[in-house]
Amino acid sequence: MPARTRTGCGGATPAPLEEALRRVRAFAEAGADGVFVPGVTDDAAIGALVEKALVPLNVLFVPGLSLDRLAALGVRRVSTGSLLFRVALTAAVEAAAAVADGSGPAKDLVSYAEVQALNEHRVGTRTTDM
Repeated sequence: MPARTRTGCGGATPAPLEEALRRVRAFAEAGADGVFVPGVTDDAAIGALVEKALVPLNVLFVPGLSLDRLAALGVRRVSTGSLLFRVALTAAVEAAAAVADGSGPAKDLVSYAEVQALNEHRVGTRTTDM
């Protein structure tokens, strides 16, 4: 069972990293299979959390940190939160507006083959592989 800590690594508590470190260690000792720490955004904090967590660390995607970089830091899972929904919703609103004004949707739509290729690239990467 994964555990989630919401310490506001973005500044909601006086010492958010120290509190997150305390909580991830406590969750691991209590039997959590992994810990999710949203809001952590810098290499040093992520490295400290990976070291203290004792179980796989899951972070929320933030622009500027690639999946390769996060993996190199020891992150085992990256969540997107509402990002994919908001991107899809933006595209749906834009497509509806384009249909309404007669211009039609963008010409460079992703193909079904491209979507399938994305899935094939990640075969073997499942939550159970954490």
